Amino acid sequence: MAELAPLNEAEVRKFVADWYHALDVHVPPEEALAMTAPEGLAFHIPEGVFRGREGFSEVYHKWTHTFFDEIHTLKDVQVSLNGAQADLKVVVNWQGKDWNPPAAKSENLNFDAYQTWVIVRSPETQRPVIKTYIVDDLKALPG
Repeated sequence: MAELAPLNEAEVRKFVADWYHALDVHVPPEEALAMTAPEGLAFHIPEGVFRGREGFSEVYHKWTHTFFDEIHTLKDVQVSLNGAQADLKVVVNWQGKDWNPPAAKSENLNFDAYQTWVIVRSPETQRPVIKTYIVDDLKALPG
């Protein structure tokens, strides 16, 4: 098997922005899934640890059926490149709403999320994909 091309900072930063756009618009599940690694995938989020593409599909379904009017605003992305892998520290502001039936009203959400990611180049598509996604801290903000 040929060695994968190294990632570069511009494509990693574009991928991060594309990821949050995909979450904001609730892309179809197969589009979100294509942004994840085919092997070794792990999402460590407040709802639990979700492994593999099956685990990601489960959590993506929960996200798209719970949260709406989402806006993710990148505050900081620190990228450390290592060939076909990039280690990231990400800070993103996440605003949105959720509704917990039978509540009379939805709830506004406003958090800064501090995250650690590992991005790799997909052997299938040659594009960057998420291999590890860890929410290190979630800080509630007013509003």
